[in-house]
Amino acid sequence: MEPVSEKRHAGVGRCKCSFWFAVAHDILGVLIMMVGVFGGLVIHDLFIYVGAIIIFLSLIWWVFWYSGNIDVPPEELQDDVGLLRPHISEGNF
Repeated sequence: MEPVSEKRHAGVGRCKCSFWFAVAHDILGVLIMMVGVFGGLVIHDLFIYVGAIIIFLSLIWWVFWYSGNIDVPPEELQDDVGLLRPHISEGNF
């Protein structure tokens, strides 16, 4: 049995969609917040709060991206509860 080699992912990793959704939410949140700060609107508080909420919700996408890029060696995936697999010999069933 030959060892399993891990595939390397360049750039942002395996979860490109989560990464770009997170970046898009961050940019959108900052833009909305800046409209509230510098726009001179009557309802500037609404824009500031909505921008902050969108930036906060982008943390969900960042967690998805980070957890999707965690590398676990295949031998650790074989036995995840600390129990050994029973070996079936020809005489034991």
